[in-house]
This record gives sequence, C-alpha cells and structure tokens, in this order.
Amino acid sequence: MMAFLATVTLIYAIVLVLVLAVSLITILYYLWSIGTTLGKIRGGLELVRDQTAPLSGQLGAINGALASVAAGFSGALDDFAATDAALAGLIGEDSPTGRVA
Repeated sequence: MMAFLATVTLIYAIVLVLVLAVSLITILYYLWSIGTTLGKIRGGLELVRDQTAPLSGQLGAINGALASVAAGFSGALDDFAATDAALAGLIGEDSPTGRVA
C-alpha cells in the first residue's frame, strides 16, 4: 500500500510541476507579446512627439490670437444681450434676466 501511495504522490508531483511549467510558459509568452506591443507603441509615441515638437511655438501664437477673438466675441455677446433687452422692451415682453452664453 505504501508503494502505491508513493507512486501516486510522485505522479501527482510530476503532473503538478508540468502544469505549473506550462502555466508559467504561457504567462511568459503573453508578457513577451505585451512587451513587444508596448515597445511598438512607445516607438510610435516618440515619433509623434518628435514630429509635433516644432508646433509648440506656433500654438502659443495661435492661442494668443484666439484670446483676442474671445474678447471680441464677449463684446459682441454683450451687444446682443443689450439689443435683445431693448427689443423685448419695445414689444412689451419681460426683459431677459441674463445672457444665454
């Protein structure tokens, strides 16, 4: 009986080691695949960074120009709100309580 139990235990240990080895090899394969993909993504992101680096100075100028456009739109919005209030007063409606935008 002891020989049988020793044999079953040995077979169980061998199967356990084989299953663990297969599992670890599978995990290694997927980690290697993920690492390769991340390396490709890193290369692509570095390329995008290098190609868009010259835009930083131009974007600052565009942002400054858009700030003046925003100020102009704010003034136009105030004018439209005043016109809306005046027209509402002419036709007898309650004047609006605030600006829409």
